[in-house]
Amino acid sequence: MQGVEIKKHEKVYYVKDFFKTIVICAFFGMFGIHRFYTGYTKIGIFQLLTFGGGLVWWLIDLLAMCFNKYKDRYGNELDEYNVQVAVFVLTALAIILLAVGIMSAPYLMGIE
Repeated sequence: MQGVEIKKHEKVYYVKDFFKTIVICAFFGMFGIHRFYTGYTKIGIFQLLTFGGGLVWWLIDLLAMCFNKYKDRYGNELDEYNVQVAVFVLTALAIILLAVGIMSAPYLMGIE
């Protein structure tokens, strides 16, 4: 007779969707909303209070998502990673950073 395995109560963890997470991060990441969504409450509060760590932490999170390196609180990768969405976000980010750099160059060089 084989032994019967009795399982204790197991928590069910829902894997977070890549598209939802990257959209939340792109638009509300400076407030840490994507961290709340993926289960990182303490880090989310910190990002909320520091405006995404001076936007640096927000940028790092966005890049990690684009390269499929971002994990939720339980160590799960985001579900349904989409390369086309990641490339679109990276391209849009590069264009925005380039535009900001070009527009701010005269002020940084002292030319008004």
